[in-house]
Amino acid sequence: MAKASRDPYLESREVKRQSLIDTLYQIVDEIISEMPLKERISLANMKREDVEVLQSVFDLYVRDKIESEDMENENIMNKIWNRLRETHRLRVLK
Repeated sequence: MAKASRDPYLESREVKRQSLIDTLYQIVDEIISEMPLKERISLANMKREDVEVLQSVFDLYVRDKIESEDMENENIMNKIWNRLRETHRLRVLK
């Protein structure tokens, strides 16, 4: 049975999407690595509502600095917050 050929347009979009996902992970890693420990801990312990406010401000900043429609800066702050909640959240030890 012959293998159905894939649509080159769809393949191109998938490659571009994966590249964008990889770039977002790199951006998140770079931002976290540049943050002082105190700020990482503060962000990790913020409430979701506070992070959403930061995301709005971050979106405005990025749109001003990067005038690219291709750049998906949406939810970068949430991605950073989620990663830091796993690694930098203060917990009570007994």
